Amino acid sequence: MKKILLSALAMLFAFALVAQQRTQIPKEVFNKSVQAEFKAPIHDLGAFENTINETVASRGMAPMEEEIGNTQYDLQTNSAVANRLYRWEDGTMGAVWTQGLQSAPSFPDRGTGYNYFDGTSWGPIATNRIEAVRTGWPSYTPWGANGEAVIAHPGAGPLVVSVRENKGTGDWIARELPPPAGHNDLVWPRMTSAGEDHNTLHVLVNSYVDYMNQSFALLYSRSTDGGLTWDPNNVVLEELGPDYYTGFNADDYVWANSNGGSVAFLVGSQWHDLILMKSDNNGDTWTKTVIWEHPYPMFDWDTTITTDTLWAPDGSFQVALDNDGMAHVVFALSRVAHTEPGTTYNYWPYTDGIVYWNESMGPFETNPTNPHWTLHADLLFESGHLIGWTQDVDGDGEVSIFDLELLVYRSLGISTMPTIHVDDMNRIFVIYSATTETFDDGTYYYKKLWARTSPDGGTTWGDFHHITDDIMHMFDECIYPQLANTSDGNIYYHYQADETPGLALDDEHPYQLNRIILGEITKPELVGTSNPVANKPFAVSQNFPNPVNGLTQFAIELNGRTQVSVEVYNLMGQKVITNNRELMNTGQHLIKLDMSSFAPGMYFYTVKAGNETITRKMIVE
Repeated sequence: MKKILLSALAMLFAFALVAQQRTQIPKEVFNKSVQAEFKAPIHDLGAFENTINETVASRGMAPMEEEIGNTQYDLQTNSAVANRLYRWEDGTMGAVWTQGLQSAPSFPDRGTGYNYFDGTSWGPIATNRIEAVRTGWPSYTPWGANGEAVIAHPGAGPLVVSVRENKGTGDWIARELPPPAGHNDLVWPRMTSAGEDHNTLHVLVNSYVDYMNQSFALLYSRSTDGGLTWDPNNVVLEELGPDYYTGFNADDYVWANSNGGSVAFLVGSQWHDLILMKSDNNGDTWTKTVIWEHPYPMFDWDTTITTDTLWAPDGSFQVALDNDGMAHVVFALSRVAHTEPGTTYNYWPYTDGIVYWNESMGPFETNPTNPHWTLHADLLFESGHLIGWTQDVDGDGEVSIFDLELLVYRSLGISTMPTIHVDDMNRIFVIYSATTETFDDGTYYYKKLWARTSPDGGTTWGDFHHITDDIMHMFDECIYPQLANTSDGNIYYHYQADETPGLALDDEHPYQLNRIILGEITKPELVGTSNPVANKPFAVSQNFPNPVNGLTQFAIELNGRTQVSVEVYNLMGQKVITNNRELMNTGQHLIKLDMSSFAPGMYFYTVKAGNETITRKMIVE
């Protein structure tokens, strides 16, 4: 894999170790609620009016990372992240994402972005979708002895199933999963494969309309011939049917990667149970485990009223099967209340926590004092289930993220989007996205990726690692992480990053380039069995914002106390700004430039630290 900077950089400053002490949210902020309206989640674009920023500067990459794709369509899920990264035992990998690059906000080119790692390098960044028609919400899995398969929805009509017999090469063959008779919509599909040579495809999909006495029913299908035929076809599993639930929402379900004939999926949200469904016979029969029982069964927006604030999963979660077939689950916490009939509800945005559970632990026992508190963060911390939270980065004893606005995406906590991998030594790796102090653009604090590891199957947990702490990510919003299903001496993950917190699709900023990034981390860096120290050159981030029409800023990282100067040049090579040499200490420093008096065009800023020089370009509008 391409290494953008020296690997020594990764060893020294790409991972910030943070102690295990849990940070506390001030009561006045912790108890602040926000009223929201539950709306039909997005499966197509509708009428969005955001403008598009056509000029986006190229960005540098952190060590052990590579940009494998990009998109301006930036909503990758309404809730949990689908299976979109797979790593084969031979070291090859495939990755997919919803890609839209042209003509926002309609994105007529929207479809599956795809890239493949052949064991040596990733392919070129895709400019076209793999399907012949406009689609979204891809899910990716191995298929057959050496092939691969993708499922995605076009918004109406049959789901598009794309298969090919040899991963990474050849033409994609389009097949279909049609909707039930009398229905036109199947949306938000998820797919995995199981059995000998991954010959059996398993699909979960949402009905999007009332079906079988449920609103938004969850439908299951299975194919043993690569999507030519389906049996069963769009059935509601009895344990998830109308006798138990009024329905399920978009993307609040996700598959585990299969283990032989064992398949499992997770279903959960703020409004119904957190459920593990598992089959040890390739989908013939299923066993249901209610990991957390919702205190309001058969929740109905028109009739159900909560009598207290409810601690619940926020809808972002993932499940992994270990070598023995045992399920390991991570999910994020939220706190909500539904106090009157209708789709208006309250949530508490500064709720914080990532929760771990496995099958050996048994379901969460309903709290006898108050069933609303069964998943209370304090109780989970005491029992050892709470394994992640936002970090005190600057070490001053408190988290300072309350002076700016907060974006919660479609999750309702400040730590969210967890992903999990269990390796062949039963070591557990978890990555999640959390609002992180000291990283902000003046309006919002950025979300960054954090990792934590258990060396003993979930019994104990090590230090926190900030894995997007590299200076190249100084002005990056890092979301939607997903760990690969297998590992070697490294773990592998991908995520989406852009320069502005929030989603263009939710009208929170103009459309812009989002990068799909593949990263790898050596296991010793995470489990703490070694702590290598190496010298590194200093580093300089891309300026932000870029393009700029006033103030801009960039960061420098120093590995020792040294003299630093900054100079800015125009395209003619004329020096237009000079900052005199200044003695600076080890660590990160933020440099601000006022470009408001300069003519539009390309400029270059040069940073000199000791005998080293780094130059980057910026655009003045």
